[in-house]
Amino acid sequence: MRTLRLADVGADDAARWADLARRAVEPNPFLDPSFLLAAHRWFDDTGDIRLVVVEEDDRMVALLPLSRRPRFAPLPLPYATTAGPFLARRAPLCAPLVDRHDTTDVLTTLLRHLGRRSSGFPGLLELTLFPGDGTLHDALHDAARATGTPVLERYRFERAAGRPVAAPGSWRDLLSTSRRRKLRRFARALEEELGQPLVGEERGDDPRALADFVELEAAGWKGTTPGGGALRVVPHGVEWFTEVAEGFRARRLLRIFVLRAGDVTVYMSVKLVCGGGVFGVMDAYDERFARWSPGVVGRAAEVDQLLADPRVELFDPCMHPKNAASTALYPQRRTLVGLLLAPRGAIDRALVRSVPWLRSARSTLRDGVRRAGDVTGRMRGRRAPAPGGGAASSGAGAPDGQGPASVATSPADSARS
Repeated sequence: MRTLRLADVGADDAARWADLARRAVEPNPFLDPSFLLAAHRWFDDTGDIRLVVVEEDDRMVALLPLSRRPRFAPLPLPYATTAGPFLARRAPLCAPLVDRHDTTDVLTTLLRHLGRRSSGFPGLLELTLFPGDGTLHDALHDAARATGTPVLERYRFERAAGRPVAAPGSWRDLLSTSRRRKLRRFARALEEELGQPLVGEERGDDPRALADFVELEAAGWKGTTPGGGALRVVPHGVEWFTEVAEGFRARRLLRIFVLRAGDVTVYMSVKLVCGGGVFGVMDAYDERFARWSPGVVGRAAEVDQLLADPRVELFDPCMHPKNAASTALYPQRRTLVGLLLAPRGAIDRALVRSVPWLRSARSTLRDGVRRAGDVTGRMRGRRAPAPGGGAASSGAGAPDGQGPASVATSPADSARS
């Protein structure tokens, strides 16, 4: 076991880290060395990240990035989290890298290490944006049982995803008839206006492609609106992501999709590859043609291309579920959860074990208030108040939201959602 600062990662460690990313049971390019080491060279908010590394026979078999925080929610308890300042803003997936072989044993070793005071980490551990099902999810729960580590699921939500559909079907078959018709109509309108057929092409191997994307993105609302987030308006954004792109391109793990009509670029997207997964990072479209939804047409063409590739097992556009209109294009979903674990510490373990009981007590109290409201509403000849209304909804046993009952239980309350 080792704990490394990003500044301490040498060439040998970076190579072994990249090899682990390739073998990981849950692909995550946002924990790839090309992503994080480049970020460390350009952004100060990566300085608190510590890499907890499990090694076996000179190979890395697990890597978990953690940041220490002094206070968990309203409680004066220190904790370690995968959602430090940088990853909370830039990583839409925080699943640790764990070797696909002996996954449960590796995670058991990791939890036992974190359960020792000598690890240097607090006894409370927060894992954000963690897979809500699958091998890594199940292995973590098995490892927690093996080590006696209590686990609390704080939130669970779904976001858009794309997976191959058995031939002769297509992912578009999963869309409603009206949505398929609308996509065809928008594509035809773009072709008629531009006088050329729409053509999709992959430019991930082209060193000039990222610069073309930066130009297209900066010309649109992301580059002209305060807080739009375009690379060009983020300090050091272009320099950082150029380095990221070069690192992924060198391993043929960068994808830049372009949809064009003749010489006119209608849409571009940038994606990172890890294992059998492809992950969306950013996209942009030519806003001169906004009335024909070039972003929607481009995203649909992008999925067509990706899911035709037999190497792709999952496409995660990394889209926030609150973007309902954009999410609706993708008929499939993946589940993510936020977890709270207590590898050690009597108080920390008591907190994790007590929150489900407090949550149940709060729910019971709310049900009682609702039933009482129903009765009084009928007696007075008026409608009862909506469930959750009034002071009683602030939480049983936690006046004014103070105490364990106010621990976040939904993605909206989490560090990242």
